[in-house]
Amino acid sequence: MIRLSTLCGRMRDIDKNKLDFNQMNKMNFLKKYGFLFLLAALIREISLPFFLNFFNEIGKHVWLLSELGRPGMPLQGAFKTWEIIDGILFILAAPYLYTRYKRYSSKLAAGFGWLVALYGIGDCIMTALFDYSTNYFTSMTAFLHAFGSFLGSGALLLINLFLLLLARKNQQSKTFVGIIFMMICSVVAGVLVEVKLFSQPLVSGILQCVMLDTLYLPLLVIAVKGTLLWIKKIWVSVKSYWWSHEVL
Repeated sequence: MIRLSTLCGRMRDIDKNKLDFNQMNKMNFLKKYGFLFLLAALIREISLPFFLNFFNEIGKHVWLLSELGRPGMPLQGAFKTWEIIDGILFILAAPYLYTRYKRYSSKLAAGFGWLVALYGIGDCIMTALFDYSTNYFTSMTAFLHAFGSFLGSGALLLINLFLLLLARKNQQSKTFVGIIFMMICSVVAGVLVEVKLFSQPLVSGILQCVMLDTLYLPLLVIAVKGTLLWIKKIWVSVKSYWWSHEVL
């Protein structure tokens, strides 16, 4: 007769194996289809100012996108929710990027994946959870907002630097020059935002969008390529299935 303790132990082992299997399946899904999360996050980030009317009436009164999440702003809730979702999407895309680039270097690929996740945590989730303030040291929430933004911006720059080094290693001269051009545009736009060279808030907001979007473009190319390859595989499978049944 099997003892009750032995039976309970076996049942725990079965439950643990099921849990491990489910976790493994979820991770494999992210590694395989993470480009869809990356594409969704980038499209959402680039389109955010348009959906929140940043370039219309609102943009005339705010200097930065983060100000949309300040208390009292009409679209505060929408901005915060939007950014939290985008942060989660970036985190879910990280395993795919590791899998894609681990053939070059597993350590660098792991760092690349962590940087993308860090961007989602810092520049999206933290800036949404903690309110923006022009003075970073007025409160803990203002400091954490600024820290998250700094963390995310640094991660995004390092992501592009990683892709730049990879393009150089693979002798992809056009890609190399393109990423350098994007990084220069981003740095110039960022400097212009910080020094407040222009007196119109809307111009400053547009420059911030340029600063971010130029750094998004290399990642957007990766996501679009992954999506197109996936669509091509589906089309080939459908076509093959159709021909096989047509012959029969």
